[in-house]
Amino acid sequence: MFNALRNRLLGISPEEASFVKRGFPEPDPKMQPGLERVLKTFIEGYNLTLEIRDYDRLCEKLESEFDNHYVGFAFEGVGMCLCLLDLVTPGRGGRLRAFTDGPGRKHDYITTVGAGFAIIRLPWGLRKLNGYLRTLDPWVAWCVPDGIGFHQGFFRHRRFIDGAAEPPGVLPVWARQLFDSGVGRSMWWAKSASPRRIKDAIDRFPEPRRAELWCGIGVAASYAGGLPPQEQMQLLELSGEYRADLMCGVPFSARMRQKGGNPSEVTDRAFVSMIGLTTEQAANLIVQFLAELDAELARTRM
Repeated sequence: MFNALRNRLLGISPEEASFVKRGFPEPDPKMQPGLERVLKTFIEGYNLTLEIRDYDRLCEKLESEFDNHYVGFAFEGVGMCLCLLDLVTPGRGGRLRAFTDGPGRKHDYITTVGAGFAIIRLPWGLRKLNGYLRTLDPWVAWCVPDGIGFHQGFFRHRRFIDGAAEPPGVLPVWARQLFDSGVGRSMWWAKSASPRRIKDAIDRFPEPRRAELWCGIGVAASYAGGLPPQEQMQLLELSGEYRADLMCGVPFSARMRQKGGNPSEVTDRAFVSMIGLTTEQAANLIVQFLAELDAELARTRM
């Protein structure tokens, strides 16, 4: 009975994935079905987490039910659900860390991004943010502010995209930058992946924030993808002086797919056309960077 009540109170309706429900203006009929499928997959991952308590079985269910291109978004929904349960259950926690250290370790980045959705939806979430980040692996904890930014851009697009609202003042500087990256990612949905509409939206933001917004677009364009080659080139051209920032987001999505073992032809095409590298080559840039960073941190601790 308790589980049924919990699912009723915390479950998310698939209708929340509808562009009509979200009020996104002028959705592109060519892009809308694929983008909505991403959202439905996120919701299914979230709802399955409420039902399946065994993390090994949950991972098996997700990886058998969703294809390679979409399965990562189901794990993002898992992250939202586990963080929410961590924060609303008095005296208990550690679910998200147990999952990302255990059966969900292949998808730890995107799972942790999902935690940002839970943080911002709870009235006390931002007050708990710093403490909660300390419970997570520091190599992935930085993904949480990105998820917060995506949530705000997606669910409150009129304020945080069209109105270019500032990040929450309680966020430290590093987290505000990642918040903007998340807002940028959300534009892929709110603006139906239209290069021109994305460019116009980013131009409404103060100049110091635009680089991170373009970086978020790079992640969305390469991980969710969906643009035909000519529009991918248009996106590159419109990024102008922020082309390097746009391209900086691409290797990160490559690493998520490499580590998750969920390659996608859609993503592969985006990499070749945008940065002239294969997904594997782009992912290895992140692997090398993290190895060098880890070595540098080890030297500073000596």
